[in-house]
Amino acid sequence: MSGRTVIVTGASSGIGEATARAFGRAGDRVVLAARRVERLQQLAAELPESLVVPADLTRSEDVARVASEALARYGRIDVLVNNAGLGKYDWLERLPEEDIRAEIAVNLIAPILLTRAVLPAMLAQRRGVVINIGSVAGKIATPTMSIYNATKFGLDGFSEALRREVGPQGVHVCVIYPGPVAGTEFGAKTAKGAGLTAAGSRWRRLPGLRTSTDRVARAIVDLADRPRPGRVVPGVYGVGIAINALLPSLVDLLISRVARRARDVPAATD
Repeated sequence: MSGRTVIVTGASSGIGEATARAFGRAGDRVVLAARRVERLQQLAAELPESLVVPADLTRSEDVARVASEALARYGRIDVLVNNAGLGKYDWLERLPEEDIRAEIAVNLIAPILLTRAVLPAMLAQRRGVVINIGSVAGKIATPTMSIYNATKFGLDGFSEALRREVGPQGVHVCVIYPGPVAGTEFGAKTAKGAGLTAAGSRWRRLPGLRTSTDRVARAIVDLADRPRPGRVVPGVYGVGIAINALLPSLVDLLISRVARRARDVPAATD
């Protein structure tokens, strides 16, 4: 399908940038929302009929402006991709309160508020797709990622409830669950527990467990074309998600053992 109006948040890099390009190739009009204006303008130069909306999604007025400027320019909103996010990984007792609040604001509160802002237009059209960028971390929780896990688990619950709330009115709500993605800024953010970082790095290097921004972007466009509740990318993580749900005590045992060893390794200096 083409000719849709698509809002992509966090469009200045990583999955958001790749997703904006993928919708552009599909013939859609893309609203590019992020804080880094220069990057958005560079991307917009490649995408005909795109619209740049500089926005800090922790600010309510910016959230409202993304929706209002999209409607003012195009008269409709067909797809919302809630992609903007951040992650600060460390043992909970080491995380500053301001980092905790910022992560929750960007990863959970912002997508909820932006979805609320676009829903009136979608409900009036009796048609629309909301795609929330979740994570395998929204299904399997691991040490040093407690806040990121909390936001992604929360986004998953929000999406499930909203899907049942607005589905009868023709609005689809979907979640995509990527594993580790090469080419994102999250790749530079590692847990400060050195032992856990090393274990995680070895795990992510196993064949088939890492994906690319382009692959995730293609999956997002596919969800917009054929909405369904969720999709795991790469699919192999579906096995881990099932094991975590069915045998949580076993997963507790395995992960806790790694975490215990990691606690004994001196943290890298900041």
